[in-house]
Amino acid sequence: MNITLKNVKFSEFASQETNCFEAAVYIDGIRAGTASNDGHGGCNRYSPNTLYATLNEYAETLPPIVSRYLDGNGKPMLLEHDADILIGDLFDYWLQSRDLKKSLAKSILFIGEDGKLWRSKQTDLKAALSHADIHKKLKTDQILNLMPFDAALSIYQGATA
Repeated sequence: MNITLKNVKFSEFASQETNCFEAAVYIDGIRAGTASNDGHGGCNRYSPNTLYATLNEYAETLPPIVSRYLDGNGKPMLLEHDADILIGDLFDYWLQSRDLKKSLAKSILFIGEDGKLWRSKQTDLKAALSHADIHKKLKTDQILNLMPFDAALSIYQGATA
């Protein structure tokens, strides 16, 4: 099952304990309904109600999430997926994608010799990226602006986690 969010409306200023958003939920390319949250710490709302059941049914097929928190025996706690976790993960993906796109439009993002994500502000971004020796100048083979978006996003997620 391929679940995606489209037409996301995010209200950062209204987000308190959770993200305040509304989004259309697509399953296998077909609009299945909407998910939203008012940003005050409650669960997501789903319309139609059958969307919640469909997402939960799919979530039951996924392996548990290994938590960083330990149980009473010192073992990592396991969390079961549900509709809210699925939508939360998709929203986080949307948010990170949005942030990366904004950053790529303003800066050259690259992984430095120290393995960390670096930004290089340029007045003429296009000219700087087309420069033949840009990799040598930045001392890196990993320039996110020159990568396919999904590969750049994977590196960006790891570097900003």
